[in-house]
Amino acid sequence: MSWNETEILAARRRIVKAAQDMLAGKLSYLAGARKIIAAGTTARLDEHDADLLPFVGIVSETDALPFGEVRKHWQAAALDALQPEIDEKEAWARGFGERHCQSLVERFSTDNPGGLTPW
Repeated sequence: MSWNETEILAARRRIVKAAQDMLAGKLSYLAGARKIIAAGTTARLDEHDADLLPFVGIVSETDALPFGEVRKHWQAAALDALQPEIDEKEAWARGFGERHCQSLVERFSTDNPGGLTPW
């Protein structure tokens, strides 16, 4: 697989945007973790990156919960029944992932001259 700088930088910008939105309360930590993981490989983050691994854990712990487009295929009663668990997992994910969001923003922000450098 070949990598080009444009793809790497775009993926890192997606990671920063997701992390910023999570910190600002515009994006849930459960949904944001999925966005960060989805962009991690293209962003050329090591699979053992200390700021990526917590989001792998969040996704792993919540993969059975319905998110995004999948929710529209669930019955309202089933979603209502799961809502307490979703809320509990969201609070856990926020506590677990917040400092890693801050770190990702610091590392890959355009304010950090070396942060968006692909290497």
